Amino acid sequence: MAKQPAIEPTTDADSTTNIAKAVQQHGFSGETCEIKLTRADPNEPQQPFFGLNNYQIKVHFEKWVRVPVEMAKHIESLSYTVKEADPNEPDNLEKMTWVERARFPMQSRNFMQA
Repeated sequence: MAKQPAIEPTTDADSTTNIAKAVQQHGFSGETCEIKLTRADPNEPQQPFFGLNNYQIKVHFEKWVRVPVEMAKHIESLSYTVKEADPNEPDNLEKMTWVERARFPMQSRNFMQA
């Protein structure tokens, strides 16, 4: 039986390229970035799950993760609305207003071209 060639470890540059190529099969541009989600609510799950164009990921809070730019934009676009009290009259329920907030507040960095 012939020996299989050893798999050489990839460098960070190779990993980035491989990620960019891999995400293109999901209809993405191949451009990637790193995101870090900040916990908005203490009752949030430790690893929220996201999916877009059959591309699925779990993201840890407070850790940098490389994702397709389209996925980062999708996560950034998720929002919810909540009724907030008027700061001048917090007890007046009639003066409460609806406010839109980011569902997953995040930071992003390192936009890469494929």
